[in-house]
Amino acid sequence: MLKRYGGIILLAVATLFAMGVGADFASYNADRSVHVAVVADDQELINLNPKQPYAYIDNETGKLVIDISDSNPNWQDGFGEGISPDAKYAFDCMFEISNDLWENVTINVTISSDNQFIQLYRDKSDEASSSINFEIDPGQSACVGMSFNGAGKEPGEILEGTITVRAEAVE
Repeated sequence: MLKRYGGIILLAVATLFAMGVGADFASYNADRSVHVAVVADDQELINLNPKQPYAYIDNETGKLVIDISDSNPNWQDGFGEGISPDAKYAFDCMFEISNDLWENVTINVTISSDNQFIQLYRDKSDEASSSINFEIDPGQSACVGMSFNGAGKEPGEILEGTITVRAEAVE
C-alpha cells in the first residue's frame, strides 16, 4: 500500500516540478485592462463614474473598465494602441467616486492596485501609489488618477491588474 501512495506522491511532485519550471515566464504577461467590479448590495456607499475615454462601464458585466488599447469601445483614431515601452503615463481623473447615495454619512475610501506598474493618485500634486485612502463627505465626489509604467516592458507585452475599491461609513 505504501508503494502505491508513494508512486502517486512522486507523480504529483514531478507534475508540480514540471509546472514550476515555466512559471518564471508567466509573470511577465499581463493585460492593459483594469477591471473594477461594481456590485449592488444593501450597503452600497459609492458611485463609480468614468471620466476619461479610456474608462467605461461594461454593459454586460457592470464593471468599470480601464482599457488603454484599440479594443476599448471608445477608441478613436489618434488615441494610440497602448503605452510605449519604458514610458510612464499619468491620467488625471480617470474615474470619479461620489458619495451621493447616503445622506449625512461620510465615507472612508481605500483603493488599491495589485500591479506595481498600475498606480493611483488623487490630486496632481500627489505621488502615485499602489494604495490610496481618503474620505468623501455626503454629496461630494473625488477624482482618481492613474499612472501606468512601461519600464522594462517590450512591445506586445500587456499590463493587467485588479483594482479594489473599499468604502466604509465613518462613524
